[in-house]
Amino acid sequence: MAYFDGIKIGDNIWSSEYGDVEVREVNENFIIVKYFDNDMNICRSYYDLEGYRLHPHTLKRQTKNQTLFWDKIKFEIPKKPKIKLKECKYLIDPMNYNMVVEIEDEIELLNYDSAIENGFNRDDRETAKKALKQIKRYTRLLALRDQECPDSRGFEFTPKEKNYCLLRKEETGEYDYCCNREWSYLGVYFKTEEDAQRVCDILNSGKFDLEGE
Repeated sequence: MAYFDGIKIGDNIWSSEYGDVEVREVNENFIIVKYFDNDMNICRSYYDLEGYRLHPHTLKRQTKNQTLFWDKIKFEIPKKPKIKLKECKYLIDPMNYNMVVEIEDEIELLNYDSAIENGFNRDDRETAKKALKQIKRYTRLLALRDQECPDSRGFEFTPKEKNYCLLRKEETGEYDYCCNREWSYLGVYFKTEEDAQRVCDILNSGKFDLEGE
C-alpha cells in the first residue's frame, strides 16, 4: 500500500519544499500538485505515490527523502548543546578552601559530581591552585561587603541602576571603585557609593587582606 493511496484531485496536502499544495492530477504512477511561488505564479510539481519529488520528464526521483505529506509536519528546532564541565582530577575542596585534593579513585569521584558541576575541579594541580586563589579572593570580598555594608548586603547587579564595583591598580595595590549601569563584570557589587568607598578604605588601610592566609 502506497503512502498516498486514496488521494484525490482537489485534496490539500503539504510539501516540505513548497508548503501547502493542491492535488491537480492523480495517476497510477505519480501525482501533480499546484502551488504558488514567491511571486504568486502558479507552479506544478510531480511526486510519486510515496511523496518523493519526480523529474517532470523522466519521472525519476529527485529527492533522497519523502517531501510530500498528507499534513504539515511539525519540526522541533534542536536546542544549542550546552557545555558540561568535565575537569575532575583535582578538587578545590568546597569545605576547606585552603586545600587542593587529588582524586585518585574513580569510585570516590562519583561523590563529587556537584563539585565538578559547580566548577570546583581542575585536571592539573597548578591550575587548581590558581583557581583556589581567585575563588578565595572573591568569597572574602563578598563576605567583607555583607559584614561591613548592611545596605549592600546580598546586593546583585541591577540593570539601569547605579552598581558599584571595586578595581585594583596592580602596580601599587591600591583599590578604587567604578559605577556601571549596563555591563556586569561578574564581580562583587555595592548598592551605594558610600559602601564601595568604605570597603576601599578598609582594603587600602591593610585592615583586611583579600588573599587571606
